[in-house]
Amino acid sequence: MRTGLRKNDPASAERKWSRLAAIWSIYYFTAWTLGQNDRYTWSIIWLGAAAVGLFTVPLFAKYIRFRDLPREGVLLGAFVLWALTGLFVATDMTMFSRCLKLMIELSLIVLAVSVILKYSGAAKWLYLAFWGVGVVRVLYGSEPVSMERITGTEVVSRIDYANTIGFLCTLGVLGMFAFWGETKKWWLRAALVAGGAFALYGVVLSASRGAFVTLIAIVLLWPAMCLVGASKSKLKALVAAVVLLYLAYGIYQFIVQETYMGVRYTNATRMEDGSTQTRFDLVMIGFHLFVQNPLFGCGLGQFGVASGTGLYAHNEVAEIAATTGLPGLLLYYSVYWIAWRRLTRSLGCLQDPLFRYRINVARMSLLILLISGALTRPNFFAQNTMFLLGMAVGMAHWAERMARLACRGPLPSPRAFPCVMPAPGWGAPVSLPPPIAVSPSNPYPA
Repeated sequence: MRTGLRKNDPASAERKWSRLAAIWSIYYFTAWTLGQNDRYTWSIIWLGAAAVGLFTVPLFAKYIRFRDLPREGVLLGAFVLWALTGLFVATDMTMFSRCLKLMIELSLIVLAVSVILKYSGAAKWLYLAFWGVGVVRVLYGSEPVSMERITGTEVVSRIDYANTIGFLCTLGVLGMFAFWGETKKWWLRAALVAGGAFALYGVVLSASRGAFVTLIAIVLLWPAMCLVGASKSKLKALVAAVVLLYLAYGIYQFIVQETYMGVRYTNATRMEDGSTQTRFDLVMIGFHLFVQNPLFGCGLGQFGVASGTGLYAHNEVAEIAATTGLPGLLLYYSVYWIAWRRLTRSLGCLQDPLFRYRINVARMSLLILLISGALTRPNFFAQNTMFLLGMAVGMAHWAERMARLACRGPLPSPRAFPCVMPAPGWGAPVSLPPPIAVSPSNPYPA
């Protein structure tokens, strides 16, 4: 008879889940760095996935039952099943199959990552992976790092895969901010800032307006939600936030006035470039297609065919509504809504600054996904954001478990006692001894 998470060694189980979180983060980092080299792409994808599976499947088989799966992951599975109705209306079956494959990957990755983080809370490894990818893609890109390259306001050609690199570097900046609260070591924080500067350079070099707007959102949200919202000393945090925003505004002014990114961004805000007008028209076409068939849509991946443009909508809401109808739209965004509710409710029970910091990073990530999806990209097709959504969902469940435990009594600092394993089910905690004997030198007392 399986005992699963009812075993009496929560510390050992937590360490196993934390190691698995590190393994998945290494896989993400490898896939988006070395895996982007054509000579290694398939070996990284298949051999790497097989290696990750060897570590993942036994742990899931030992500890996880169906009722332990996050509801958000189940909803994504239902979203995929609903998308299958596109078989009856799709005309480009090749594109339909390709998009369906991406959606299955989305649901599986989000489900796996969210379960791992639900039982470990070790999102810091993913933060480091985001940061590392942003740094590596800049340092080992086809373009040498130079101020002359980004200040060329008359540049007529952009780097290869500009939008992808721009968003990966944006995630690198997010990783820098997210990991900042996980360490008190100043040498490590200095390394984070240095890497964040390279990631910022990558965003500007890409001249991706969507990535730039997403970056602006990160810089505005982090001081309010994480720096001030998770701090015990509100006055000190507020002063630091004002200083940070002042410096950020100076950098913003330089980018807008002196770089090709600034030229594209300014033209877009004034609707003076053809690309922005085209994207606006695509959004309107998407909602028109939705009105024509609000139940089933035009079929997954069929936006380009149905619109006659050969393009995707560049807007996640319009793309999902047009291709999967209202049921698909509700299923997909219910994932965001449920995760947001879990995170927000958990804040009321958790007062430790690090707990609150982690929760607000996850909330900020959900907002960033919504902003980037509304402005530039369908994230449900984007492999490089599936891990971010999985992180937000997983940390929502981790925060909910911690909040339930906190309602029974004070919790120790997460640095001293990073996680307590719950019983199977939808997050119900087991009966554990009071945490009063926990200390940094003995975080797992008998």
